[in-house]
This record gives sequence, C-alpha cells and structure tokens, in this order.
Amino acid sequence: MKFKKLKILILHFSSLNNYGTGMMGLITIQSLIDRFGAENLEIHCDFNEETSIEEIKSELRTDVELIRYTNEIPAKLRAIKFKPYRRFLTLLYMLFYAEGKKFNRILVLGGDDLSEYYSTYDAAIDIYNKLKSSFRTRVILLGQSIGPFSHPLNRFAARWFLPLMHVYSRDKHCTDYMSKEFGVKLKQMADLALLDLPLQFNLEIESEILAKYQLKKDDYFCVVVSGLQKDNFFCNDLDVYLLRFKEMVEALRKEPTLKDKKICLLAHTFPPYADESVLVQKLLLLLDNDIRDRVIVVKERILQTRARFILGNGLFTLTARMHPAVSTFQMGKPAICLSYSPKYKGVIGDSIGRYDLVVEANESSLWVEGDIVTLIMEKYNYMITNYATLCDEIRKNVTTQKKLVVNALNEI
Repeated sequence: MKFKKLKILILHFSSLNNYGTGMMGLITIQSLIDRFGAENLEIHCDFNEETSIEEIKSELRTDVELIRYTNEIPAKLRAIKFKPYRRFLTLLYMLFYAEGKKFNRILVLGGDDLSEYYSTYDAAIDIYNKLKSSFRTRVILLGQSIGPFSHPLNRFAARWFLPLMHVYSRDKHCTDYMSKEFGVKLKQMADLALLDLPLQFNLEIESEILAKYQLKKDDYFCVVVSGLQKDNFFCNDLDVYLLRFKEMVEALRKEPTLKDKKICLLAHTFPPYADESVLVQKLLLLLDNDIRDRVIVVKERILQTRARFILGNGLFTLTARMHPAVSTFQMGKPAICLSYSPKYKGVIGDSIGRYDLVVEANESSLWVEGDIVTLIMEKYNYMITNYATLCDEIRKNVTTQKKLVVNALNEI
C-alpha cells in the first residue's frame, strides 16, 4: 500500500494526565517531527476520549497532524443480533485482527506496562496483540522495563513472541533479566524521558512557572506523594502512609540546611491515573501550621514542561514516583527515590548510577513501624554531604543515557 504520508501509530500514550507517560509521548512525537518533517507525518495515538489533542500540540515545538486511534469492534459486528454468531465473530476479530496493516510503523512507548505489577495477564495479551501487528508492519517497543514474570502465559509470551519484534529495553537490569531468564536478546537504550522535552529550552516558560508559584532556583525542595498507595505498593493503610510523609517533611524541615527552604508539594498524576492532587491536599492539612506557611502546593495540572522546570530547579526531590526523579536527574539535581519495583534498580541504579539514592519502600512494615522515615533521613544526610559530587556525576551519567535514547530513536 502506498502512503502519501508516513502513518505512525504510537501506543501507551493515552493522555498528559501522567506526567511521566506524557513526557515519553511528547519526546517521541517531536523526534519524529524533527526527523521526517511535520508535513510528512500522520501520527495516530491511543488517546482517551477526554484527551485534548490541542493541549498535546501546545507542548510541542511544531504543529503536526495528530489523530485519536481506537481499536473498537466494528459496528457491523456489534449489529449482529444472533448472539452466539456475534460472539464467535467477535472472538475471531480479537484473535486475528492486526492494527499493523494500516500503519508504516507502530511504536509502543516504554514504561513497565509489560509487567505483573498492575495486572496478572495484561502483559501476555499486550505482547500477543503487538505480535499480530508485527506480521503486517514494523513494531518497535521503545524503552521497556519488562517483567519480572511468574505467570506461565506471560513467561511464554516473553520467551517466544518478543524475539519476533524490535524491542529496546530501557536499562541493563531488564536486558540481563530477559537474557538470563528467557535467552532473549534485547537492544539497549534508556528511559525516553531522559531527553529534553520539546519546550525545555523556552526560558520564558521556566521563568513564568517559577514566578507563578513564587519559587526561586535552589530555594526549595520538591515532594511527590504517589497515588499508588495500595496492594503491594508501599503501605496499604492510607492514613499511615500520609502520616509517614508528614513525618518525613517535618524531619527535613528541621535540618539546618533546609530551615529557610520552601517545600513544594507537587501532584504528578491525575485521573484516570491515581489522583495525586487529592493526596497533596490531605498531606498539606496534616502538616503543622508553622511548616504549612513554607509549603507551596502545585496540585493542578500544569503539564509536562512546567512540571519538569519545577522539579529541576529545586534543591532536590523526594519522590514515591519514578518519573519525578527522572525529571530531577535530567536537569542535574539529585532525587531520593522511594522504590516499589525492580525498575528503579534499572533506571535509577544502573542507568543513572544512583543506587545510593534509592530506598526499597514496598514493605508495609517500614511504614507501619516508622522506619521509612529514618531511612529517608539517612539518604538525605548522605545526599547533602556529597551534594556537589552527586550533581556532577548525575549530569555526566544523564548525558551518556541521552545518547543511547537518541541512537535508538535514530534507528527507528
């Protein structure tokens, strides 16, 4: 089939409501524009119905044709009245219909969707769907943290289906796991969000967002409370979880090096992801009045460029989400990371070389007994003592990782 424009499908980019996912999507789209020219592209993304395409364009340097893609069951199938026949045809459609026949390329954005942290079976289903398309077009999985897998279906799909596609892992930890566990060789890159955002060099946006919240460079530190607080993430008890964050903030506030610093509570995800604006407000109300006067609350959606400017201009970041740490590191500053999965070992530890700033925090007893606060303060004291050295090492390591991402994007 001959295309007037390159038709590219980008999957796992549903909205800008998760700043991390949105950063990866924006960077990928801008890289395609820079390489092929906006006039030569027709980019389809699996946006939610509520997603504003104009809002996404506002975070890019260049206007480009963006189209919402949906893989819905055709109306002709839904209109069949005889239920057994309709169900049979629908099953066949789901098993064999391939998205790839419509597109020159399918790019699947990284993250840890191909894991068992969020769902038991979705990884196998997702890999199978991409496999179908790989027979019709080139399917490229970019910057993935894959596994670990215990369920037989996921393990089968990882071993036999992934080698049939073009897969780039985002860290050495994932590459080694897939090689040792399944004998699958992946190409190596890094987290897409380590690249500059399309508007990151716009100093007017940087000045405007800092002035809006009365923030000055290195005169504050950021705190990101994750909305993943449940099940195997951190602590099952929300009250205990927020109480420990309150104690962390209060302990940091008492440090002599931070007594004059402001505290920025930043929401990093919004519905349909976890609504962290609610948690930010709850944490604010828990803080003592003398601390609350020093707190800057950013709970509204300010989108990716402005969120990165806030994170990167602070002294450091304390975060229970990974991509706020990625943004902080990307701008040359340290972040203390509350980890809930092995992806931190790969992205933060292996890639950026900062195992020393990661706290394994997905053990509920750490929160219930309060030991998590002690661990965080130990990391802070280490960080502030070695601050200049850490910043220098972070900048060098990020530069190396950015080259890996650029090389991968050039290859596609």
